[in-house]
Amino acid sequence: MSTCPTCRTEHADAAAACAQDAATLEHNAAPPGADPELAAGTLVGEYRIEAKIGEGGFGTVYRAMHPIIGKAAAIKVLSRQCSANPQLVSRFVAEARAVNQIRHRNIIDIFSFGALDDGRHYYVMELLEGMTLDAYRRRRGRLTPAEALPILVRIARALDAAHAAGIAHRDLKPENVFLASDEDGALFPKLLDFGIAKLLGEPAAVAAHKTRTGNPIGTPLYMSPEQCRGKNVDHRTDVYSFGVMAHELLAGAPPFNAESALDLLIMHTSDPPPPLSRVAAHLSPALDAPLLRMLEKDPANRPSSLLEATAALVEAARSAGYDVPAGVMRTGDAALGPGGSVAPARSRADALAPTQPGPAPGAAPGPRGTETALASRLESRPGAASRRTAALAAAALLGGAAAVITLRLDHDEPRSEALHAPALDVGAAPGAAPGAAPISAALVPSATPAPAVAPAPPPEGAPPPPSPEVELRIQATPKDLDVWSEGKLIGKAPGPLRLPRGRAATLTFKAPGYVEQVQEVPAEQDSAITVTLKRVASTRKRAAGQNDLEDPFQ
Repeated sequence: MSTCPTCRTEHADAAAACAQDAATLEHNAAPPGADPELAAGTLVGEYRIEAKIGEGGFGTVYRAMHPIIGKAAAIKVLSRQCSANPQLVSRFVAEARAVNQIRHRNIIDIFSFGALDDGRHYYVMELLEGMTLDAYRRRRGRLTPAEALPILVRIARALDAAHAAGIAHRDLKPENVFLASDEDGALFPKLLDFGIAKLLGEPAAVAAHKTRTGNPIGTPLYMSPEQCRGKNVDHRTDVYSFGVMAHELLAGAPPFNAESALDLLIMHTSDPPPPLSRVAAHLSPALDAPLLRMLEKDPANRPSSLLEATAALVEAARSAGYDVPAGVMRTGDAALGPGGSVAPARSRADALAPTQPGPAPGAAPGPRGTETALASRLESRPGAASRRTAALAAAALLGGAAAVITLRLDHDEPRSEALHAPALDVGAAPGAAPGAAPISAALVPSATPAPAVAPAPPPEGAPPPPSPEVELRIQATPKDLDVWSEGKLIGKAPGPLRLPRGRAATLTFKAPGYVEQVQEVPAEQDSAITVTLKRVASTRKRAAGQNDLEDPFQ
């Protein structure tokens, strides 16, 4: 292959000049044979190679160590054939630049770039331990809302940060999310592969150097309608792909699938997506609307940001009774406006103040009355007005004067709304200034605690009351399957498990490599059940759409 040095268009070897601008073509010389593997001890930049940890069509990934400071890293080396292709090298460089423009803890860090003596390009990135979200889902089966939402919210934060930096990912899929672990052992997703990311607002002439304008690019299973057409792609394409991924995590399969990539593109552009509860009957219909809004064909009808989309999904899950972990949405999650624009940062005092969100009583509203989408929804609930104020009375550190610290909304600062029930207002703090906000009942010691009333003893000779719990034993295949209830892991087979007496329990049985099973178990008395899971059918033929139309980096 040969490349035009002016427009970077590739031509067959037989061509001598570019048909568009008549420039003499440069031959893309790639040395024959396989790429030589870097031996342990080889110095690449400032890092010394330890071992090869992965290999793909675009190159090889090595584990490396800084010989002086002992920092572990991963080095991704582009193959010689790809290194000889200016378009692929341009994407390789663009990925390193994109992640450094965003700088978010849920996006993999790339901190060095260079070329080997034989011309192969490389970059140095943080070394991650874990597995991709795709591998995790295939091992675990479909995820419960309690499992999926914490992962999705963190991915949403990373994508909104990318959009705020003016970058659209354009290839969001489970294979491009890596699940590491944080210091508490909780899953910590890292967004990978910005190789086909688009700089929003980038001139078409510059973008064409990286991807051929007008050609669909991405992975067909997760591509938005506008991406399928290859036109007018902006940050909202990531909202659509995020919706496809969320649907797959919860339902166990993406909303669209077909035998060919072309059929998939037609489905994305023409077919209405199926409601989640229709393809996964065990899930509440309350989850349908938030997901369907992400999957709108018209980008203008989708949520304006990923955190707006996930906030709606979290709220729907909680309203449906799912046990979503507390704190999955945090105060700062409302700080990104439509399209990922960043609102003014709060002061440190506001950020540290333990409060119920909302302006202080008497505080003037912002000039535009700014509200996040989540705040607007919560305001419409009964009793929301009583949740708009809260404050914490405290003694001032200087001068010994009493003070009240309040969280308020100033000017254009978006407010965030807590998703849990508010504390009870019991009046102002003693000694506080007139008009001070009421403080939480949890902060006021009771002056006269109510005396404890001892329960009446049972009559003599009466049978003892039944235990409030029953025991459940499980004869299982496989033997060590996990037992889940209401989104929580409650034990493993064979048990015994303890369940509340008198209330039927819906249990989900899971094991790696097996199809999960849901079963309702009456809890009237101690009992034993038999559970046999079926193995996941192996598929030798990879489904259409798993392969990329063009070659984004893996």
